[in-house]
Amino acid sequence: MKKLAFLFITLFYLIPLPAIEVIDILGGKANELSVAVIPFQDDLIENEKNQIHNVIKSDLSRSGFFRVIDTGGVNKLPTSLNDVDYSFWSGLQTELLVIGRVQRGDNQIKVVYELIDVFKEKMMVSSEYSGNIKQDRQIGHQISNIIYEKITGSKGVFHTKIGFVQKINNNKYQLNVSDMDGFNKKAIVTSNQPIISTRWSPDGEKIAYVSFEKKKPVIYVQNLKNGERQLVANFKGNNSAPAWSPDNKQLAIVLTYNNFSQIYVMNADGKNIKRLMRSRSIDTEPVWAPDGKSIYFVSDRGGGPQIYKIDLKTEQIKRVTFEGKYNVSPQLSPDGKLLTFITNDNGAFKVGVQNLISNQVIKLTQGRNDEAPVFSPNGHMVLYTHKDSEKETSLSTVSLNGFKTQVINTDSVRNYEATWSPIDF
Repeated sequence: MKKLAFLFITLFYLIPLPAIEVIDILGGKANELSVAVIPFQDDLIENEKNQIHNVIKSDLSRSGFFRVIDTGGVNKLPTSLNDVDYSFWSGLQTELLVIGRVQRGDNQIKVVYELIDVFKEKMMVSSEYSGNIKQDRQIGHQISNIIYEKITGSKGVFHTKIGFVQKINNNKYQLNVSDMDGFNKKAIVTSNQPIISTRWSPDGEKIAYVSFEKKKPVIYVQNLKNGERQLVANFKGNNSAPAWSPDNKQLAIVLTYNNFSQIYVMNADGKNIKRLMRSRSIDTEPVWAPDGKSIYFVSDRGGGPQIYKIDLKTEQIKRVTFEGKYNVSPQLSPDGKLLTFITNDNGAFKVGVQNLISNQVIKLTQGRNDEAPVFSPNGHMVLYTHKDSEKETSLSTVSLNGFKTQVINTDSVRNYEATWSPIDF
């Protein structure tokens, strides 16, 4: 990712707001803050989606923590601190105001903005960015990150990337990388056979995935820096469901030598493979805990598919999910306190989240055929696939408080198997 030329930033601190806590979000106690993002002065370009204020509005709205106020009917919009009519904006129940100015020219862009606390009539943040004119969306994402961190105490993820598979026509599959909102899409792998189970490495440098180009599922690792890829698992039978260890050194995978799928652990280059555990059950979909001490997985050892975890030191296995008869596709939040998965809710497959401290479970989505959930790098959103029809699948994010679900615009109707880059990518 290109670095922005950061000229200066001056912070004006009010009493700091507390960071979002896992239990607060999961319990639905975090209320949306109302924010008005004013069109930035002189940000006049043909593509409204690339206007800085529209990028910020989309980012903050997607997070579920902000309610973006429509300013379309307001006659006089402020562009500087001296222009703000605090009584007017308070009357609109506006808590936060974002204003700014843009200068474009000679292939360069300069953006100055302020974040204002309307009720206290004070500026919270003032900063200035400068960069290449093609970096306008990146600058917007970085401003959103600063606002998000200032208000929530947690890092924003609006500058991060996602990887996802796109089906083109009926006989071509493409693994893409794009901005987290679907813009700036770039193909990194193209195949005539299906690609599934994409997994971004914790260091941000590689993506593991399953390909059917060997006429059966095998596992590749794609290097995002040099474009090289490596076939790391082509063992007898099916090779599937790669999952990175937190230190990037190992992969947990699933092999099917006979009728039973079993979990193995190997080095990230495919060497030193060993079986994780032995059972006469189907064990699949492994995912490493962030501390590296355990692996969560799906098994039918209790009758129906449920999520379990194995302690890698003691080899003790413990069942994790108990609510519902069908729970699959586990993924852990970055802090290891939350588990997201797909649960069967009276015939509808929805994204669920379980607090691993209290075991409280909530259902975040209302779809009929949701798939493959994965946490954002800060743990505050979930990215997932939802089937709109037999031929249409879309990617969406849902906020952890359940307030906001938003489709990711990828200019395609066949997208699935998404993964999210780490926050420092």
